[in-house]
Amino acid sequence: MPEPAELRMGVSDARANLTEVIAKVRLLGQRVVLTRREKEQAVIVSPDFYRQALDDRARLESLEK
Repeated sequence: MPEPAELRMGVSDARANLTEVIAKVRLLGQRVVLTRREKEQAVIVSPDFYRQALDDRARLESLEK
């Protein structure tokens, strides 16, 4: 299954359309990169993506020990 495209948007636009942003993340699995003056500020990801990232990080840390 291909990864959903990453969406970039300004923080102000995301704030004004937060319900739509959350729906894209939750329902479509999109990652939303929030920017301010073209600089990345944060990324909104689905709970599943976030949990998987935490699990992956824990596995890598255990291998480094």
